[in-house]
Amino acid sequence: MLLLHNFRSQLLFLFLLAFSASGLQAAEPSARRIVVVDKATRELTLYVGGRQAASFPVSFGVDPVSDKVRAHDLATPEGLYSISYHKSQTRFHRTLGLSYPNLVDAQRGLALGLVSPAAYRRIRKAVLASRPTPCDTGLGCAIAIHGGGVSRQFGEFRERDWTEGCIALDNRDMEKLFNLCRVGDPVLIFNGARGLFGLVRPFTQVPDLADDGLPDCPDGVCAYEARLRTWLGPTGVTIREGAGYGVSLEVVVYGEGGATVLAVTDRNADGEISFLDSVRGTMADAAAPDSAYALLRSAVLVALSGGEIPVVGGGRELAVFGHLD
Repeated sequence: MLLLHNFRSQLLFLFLLAFSASGLQAAEPSARRIVVVDKATRELTLYVGGRQAASFPVSFGVDPVSDKVRAHDLATPEGLYSISYHKSQTRFHRTLGLSYPNLVDAQRGLALGLVSPAAYRRIRKAVLASRPTPCDTGLGCAIAIHGGGVSRQFGEFRERDWTEGCIALDNRDMEKLFNLCRVGDPVLIFNGARGLFGLVRPFTQVPDLADDGLPDCPDGVCAYEARLRTWLGPTGVTIREGAGYGVSLEVVVYGEGGATVLAVTDRNADGEISFLDSVRGTMADAAAPDSAYALLRSAVLVALSGGEIPVVGGGRELAVFGHLD
């Protein structure tokens, strides 16, 4: 109990220090409509003008925990998507189509050898043109939010997670959501039970392209980046992955003038700080390294839960401008 009390005290101290050091206020969600889905709480929330307009229980694919990686894996994807179509009469009542796969999915599929360079280019071309992505690349398609019930009867058994990767609502709730949403509305899907790496990985991508149009990954190591607003301040994320390299995670919070408020480098992205890792910045001496890591995870989770949309780009933009566009 004493350790827990000390940990909470450290977090409170860091919270107060963050606001006094940076002068930044808590991030406000986007002023437009945005659908937020947390797989950990099994809840879909609609924000309109930065305020919660509706909330519904949901269910997921037969594999409700994993992030979708390939076709027929029965998992629900995580990341930033948009509503791609709006159908009032479908097999599962009303349906809102989602723009899966996105560029993050395509880059990951390319790195894992699930899609060919030609298939990656086809997906990228469709995404940039706001057209439906092809279904024959190995990543799958036809992911949607639809009715049919949070749970569904199959013979003698009633299953909570029963879809092939879609997000299911009770029909009455689906009607309400269907009437409130429009094509183009962003849909943010994450799993709030994951560690910091698992929370941010679905929103990062390689921002630079090589001459052949593929992600620029020197020596086979790709640098995936994202940035978002958190209550700690503008936050940049860089994940490096590659064969023979493994994976690493760096998260940096910037204050006024681009100063580093808090930075954590996790060289194996395991969620723990060891002698190989580092914690630095003006907040680094205020608490134990593991507490600082937990604080960063909490700040990212709060931002995603409130509908804050991560965008492509990392520390370079944040260090120069000290804020998000």
